[in-house]
Amino acid sequence: MRLSLRLGCRTLPDVESANVVADLEGREAPDEVVLIGAHLDSWDLGTGAVDDGAGVAMVMETLRLLKALDLRPRRTVRGVLYMNEENGLRGAKAYAQAHAAELHRHVAALETDSGGGRPTGLSATVGPGGLELLQDLAGLLRPLGADAVAVGGGGADIEPLHAASIPLLGLRLDSTQYFDWHHSPADTLDKVDPRELALGTAAVAIVAYVLADMPDTLPRPAPPSPAASPRP
Repeated sequence: MRLSLRLGCRTLPDVESANVVADLEGREAPDEVVLIGAHLDSWDLGTGAVDDGAGVAMVMETLRLLKALDLRPRRTVRGVLYMNEENGLRGAKAYAQAHAAELHRHVAALETDSGGGRPTGLSATVGPGGLELLQDLAGLLRPLGADAVAVGGGGADIEPLHAASIPLLGLRLDSTQYFDWHHSPADTLDKVDPRELALGTAAVAIVAYVLADMPDTLPRPAPPSPAASPRP
C-alpha cells in the first residue's frame, strides 16, 4: 500500500504576546508566592476549551473565590496565565527569566493543564517529607474525590521553575475523554462539564489557600540533573 499526504501546515513568524499575572497579596508575607497557572493559547485546530481554557477558568475563579470570601492567606497567591505554551513554552521561560531574582521566594507552583474533568488528586515534585504534608492536605479534598497524591508532578509551564528548586504540583483530572478532544477541532466548550469544572476549581482553591496560609512551607526539591553532554 502506498499513501501520499499533502500537508498545508507551516510555522508563521513570531509575534509579540504577553503573560497575564494577578496577585492576591498575602497578609503577613506578601513577598512569598504560591503560583497557580494555566496557559492562554490553544492548538490552532480548535477553540481550546479543554486545552487549556478550563485551566484558565480554574485559575481565575480561584482568585475570585478567595477574594469574594475575604480569605487572605499568609502569603501571596499569584495567578499566571501563560502565553505560547503550545509553541515552545515562550511564556513559561519568559516568566522564569523576568522573576529570576524572586524565585527563591516562590514556595510552591501548581499547574492545571489536563482539561476540565473531575479532579482525582495531585502529583508533586517536592523535597523529603513533602509528600506526607501533601497527603495531609489532600484529606481536605476527599469530599471531592481528589485525595490521591502521586510522585512526580508539575506541568509544562512551571517546569522552568524546577531549576530554582520550587515545589511543583499538578492537578490530576479524569482524562478518560481528554485525548478524544485534545488538539482537534472538537476541543470546544460543549466538552466541558460545568460541575466537574467547579470541582476542579474547588480543588485548586483549597490547595492554593492552604499552601499560602500554613505556617511552614513545602520542602524544596533538588534541581533537575544537568542534561548529559551530547556525544562528539
